[in-house]
Amino acid sequence: MATTPPSLDAAIYADLRQAVGDEALPVLLGRFRAQLQGWSVTGERAALGAAAHGVIASSGLIGFTQLSRLCAALETACTSGDLDAVRELAAAVSDEKAFAEAEVSRLIAAG
Repeated sequence: MATTPPSLDAAIYADLRQAVGDEALPVLLGRFRAQLQGWSVTGERAALGAAAHGVIASSGLIGFTQLSRLCAALETACTSGDLDAVRELAAAVSDEKAFAEAEVSRLIAAG
């Protein structure tokens, strides 16, 4: 049975923190939070796929690997026109996005 990867990969996050430093990290997290808050995970297929594409790299960089994977799958489903997969993946992305928003807020507050 496959296991679900953690929503936030602590090792990736620690590497990012070390790479950018404690002063730049809150800025990066704030930009990511704004990106997520500005996305409703709804809309026309092409726009939804484009928005998902934009989240793939930023979420992966921070360590939200599950969100990154789901966004990649959503982008592919949008491109291929698989409407059933788009609906299913959009719901999964929305759930993972909500977790990421809350976790980013917690990380910023924790400093």
